[in-house]
Parts: sequence; structure tokens; C-alpha cells
Amino acid sequence: MLCHDDTRPANLGRLSWALTEDQQRLCEAVQRFVRKRLSPLLTHPAAPSDWQETVRLAGELDLGTMILPTHLGGLAIDHADLNLVIQQFAAGPLERAAELTLSAPALMALRESDALDCLPARQVGDYFNGSTSISLVVPGDVAGKLWVLYQHADAPLLVPHESAAGRLPVLVAPHELRRVVRRRSRIATLQALGLEQIAVDPGELASCARIACGTDHTKNDATRTLLAETGLYLCALLVGAMQQSVVFAFDYAASRQTFRKTLATHQLVTTRLADMLIATRGARLFLWNVAQSGLATPDSLVRQLLRHVAVEAMDVSRELVQLCGGHGYVEGLPPAVSQTETALGQCASSSPHPSPCGVHP
Repeated sequence: MLCHDDTRPANLGRLSWALTEDQQRLCEAVQRFVRKRLSPLLTHPAAPSDWQETVRLAGELDLGTMILPTHLGGLAIDHADLNLVIQQFAAGPLERAAELTLSAPALMALRESDALDCLPARQVGDYFNGSTSISLVVPGDVAGKLWVLYQHADAPLLVPHESAAGRLPVLVAPHELRRVVRRRSRIATLQALGLEQIAVDPGELASCARIACGTDHTKNDATRTLLAETGLYLCALLVGAMQQSVVFAFDYAASRQTFRKTLATHQLVTTRLADMLIATRGARLFLWNVAQSGLATPDSLVRQLLRHVAVEAMDVSRELVQLCGGHGYVEGLPPAVSQTETALGQCASSSPHPSPCGVHP
């Protein structure tokens, strides 16, 4: 409580939100990579050989080592720092950012459960250099149905599962996919990624390996951890896309002229730019606050974060397209690409229904 003679408010912005020097260096390293290898892809698709080189260079960022716990030679990066890294990747095409970081939420969940040894015997770097991946799984609104974002068709699935024995994730190994998955429905193809809705056999799923939470299952819910990690990851991608949209909007408004005036000098345009900036910074700080709290964050707050970021990301991308003159005018430019990607990201993070994603980009 403030004293009666202290009328100045605490500098909460600087106290709560400023990045440390280590965080700034981490972001700058990723930003250099993104500016050189990912941002140009917003306007010029990469040739296969160029993309292979990009994947190789992304592997040299050692995201896997960042995630590994310290006793395995890693850095044990926390949730806030990991989300900062994911946001930097999202300054390029969203599907490319997801392709390079798809395994991060599952690996974070397994690290928290001290269960990384349940994965196939590979170096952790293989999950970020294109060799293999862990598919992203979101439960559907009907039992036995899942939304899956995958890069490799034979990638393992880490599935949230609830049974009479408790709530523990199930690891579906590559050789078990054919037995567990009964039906696959392709929703969208995003470069090397595929978005599908799958139906699984409950009996076969229950026979797969279950992921325990260290030595005490009652103190930590592995299923809750997995869902929270997935939600934070999707929010980080969308917040990163929002930040890129705002940067593009300000640059465009400062360089484009209408009626012999710079677009940014029009009052209505200025208001819309301000709304985009406020929405983006609000979403970023909301995510930052939840990520700093870690897994102690209440489930209701994580769900609120998911809904908020999904809605705000779609609004920001729509404002960007309108600012640039509508979809027909900007088709093929970053704003149009951003809106399509954000719509798919919103679908994965907030809506269990297939209708918003029914059309391929």
C-alpha cells in the first residue's frame, strides 16, 4: 500500500515488463535469423534448396538445447523466454514459423513431467532441424476426435487423455498410428504442414504408453500441462503475427499517399493504427503475464487468454487488409497472407468446429 504522502504511482511498466539483458540478446539472435531467412518469404516463396538451408540454420539456433533441463546439458528455458523466441519466428510466414518450432510445446510438457526419455532415441536437435517432429494435438468437441497439425506423417502424437485411471497424456508412437487412428480428414495444407481432424479408437489409444508426471501424479497434472503448453505456443505464434502486422501497417501508412497526403495523416487511419497497436500490445502483455506465472496459472485464465488472443489476432489482420485497400488489392502481399494464416491459427486455438477452416488457402 502506498503511503499517504507518496502520490506517484509505481512504474509498473518498467518494473513488470522490461526485458532483461539475456532476454534481449536471445531475441536479437532470433531476429537476425528471421530478418535474413523468414521475413523475405512474406513476398517471395523460397526455393526448396533455400528452404533446406533455412531449416539447417534454424537448427543452429539450438532451440532444443534451450528446452532441455540443465541435468541433461540444456538451458531449461522458462515459459516467458520461450514465448519470446516463438514470437520472433512469427515475424515471417506463420506456417513456416510453426514448421520450425512445432515440437516445442510437446517437449516443454515432457520436460515438466520429467518424461523426455519416453521419446524415440534421437538427439533433441533433430526435432528442430527437419529430421523429425512431434505433431501438435488439440482435443475436439467430441470424444475420440482430435485436431492435428503435423509436419511428418509418421510423427508421434502426444494426446491428452482421460480415463478411470486418471488424466495422463498418451504417446502414440509412429508404429502405432495405423492401429490407433481410424479416420483422417484433411482440412488444410500449409507448405510442409498438414491440418487434419482425426478420429481415434479409444480402446487402442488406451493401450499406448501413458506419460506419468515424475514420481507423484497428484501434484502435477500432465494432461493439464500439455494443454497449457499447447495454448501458450499457439498464442505466441498469433501475437508474433500481430506484431508483424502492426509493423507493416505503420510502414505502409507512412509511405502510401492518398489525396496528396500521407495515409497516416488521415484521422480515421491514425485511429485504426492506434487500435491495432493497443490490441497487439495488450495481447502481448497478457501472454507475457500468463507465461511468467508458469504452470501455476489457473485454467480459466489460460482459456481466457486463448479466446482473447484469437479474437484480437483476427481483428488486427482484418484491419491491416482494410488499411491496405481490401483483400483484392493486397492479394499476394503480406497482409493477405497474414489474414489467411491468422484465420487458421484462430481455428486451431479457439474453435473446435471445422467450418472456419473448410477452405484451403
